[in-house]
Amino acid sequence: MSKDTIDFPQFSLAPHRKSEASRTLVDAERSVEAAGNRSAPLTAPAESHAAETLLPRLPEEERRRRAAKRGSEQQEAARRLKNLKRAKGRAIRFYVNVPLEQAVKDRLMRAAHENDVKMTAILQAAIDIYLQDNGY
Repeated sequence: MSKDTIDFPQFSLAPHRKSEASRTLVDAERSVEAAGNRSAPLTAPAESHAAETLLPRLPEEERRRRAAKRGSEQQEAARRLKNLKRAKGRAIRFYVNVPLEQAVKDRLMRAAHENDVKMTAILQAAIDIYLQDNGY
């Protein structure tokens, strides 16, 4: 079996837009006229003025208040992320090498297999119980 291949010419591509620096004054005027021609049949002159006022410019103090609110929300999000990373860092496991006798290891393996539990979970529970019983 072979996969069908798709060649580059099979894709339809949009023409590249000219950069602002390479646009001439004539090109800019044409684009403004074209935009005006497209919107002219859709709206009357009174409606175009109403469309401009749909999104009024906010007062300076409202913009500052919104910027401050957005900044505080970003700081809170950063603080929560840092706390989450810190909490994840606390869950780091420390490994302890413990030599076991073969008979103990065999019993541990059998208990883990029969109870469908990892050996490390059994050892952690046993150590935890021992430490609690002895006041630690």
